[in-house]
Amino acid sequence: MKSRLSTPLPRAPDLELYPTFDKSWPADGLGPVATILSQLPDPAELVAGALVLVRETEKPPQGLWRVARGVTGLWRKLPRAHVAVRCTALLARGYRDIAARVDPRTGEALVWGFVPTTSGRSS
Repeated sequence: MKSRLSTPLPRAPDLELYPTFDKSWPADGLGPVATILSQLPDPAELVAGALVLVRETEKPPQGLWRVARGVTGLWRKLPRAHVAVRCTALLARGYRDIAARVDPRTGEALVWGFVPTTSGRSS
C-alpha cells in the first residue's frame, strides 16, 4: 500500500464511491473499516484494472438541497472517513496498488485502488 499523499491520480476513475455514515461515526474519521468495506463493490464484478476512487464523505446534494446542507454545515460538520480507514477497506476487499493524495484544488484526501489484473492464484 502506497502512502504518498503527493501521488497524482493516475487517470479518471472507473467508479467513485461516496460513502455514507450513520450518526455514530466518530468525528476523527477513524470509524470501523467494515462501514466502508460493506459499500465497496466486489473487485470480481468489475473489469480487471479498473480504478476505484473512494471519497472522504457522502455525495454532495444538488440544487436547493445543497444550499440547505451549506446552512446546516455551519453548526454540524459532515462525517468524513480517515485515509487509513479507506485504504484498509480497499486492501481488505482485494484491491491492489492502493494510494492516496490531497487534491490541491479542493483539499480533499483522495484514496484509490485498482482491481487486480490477475486472479492471484497459481495453477
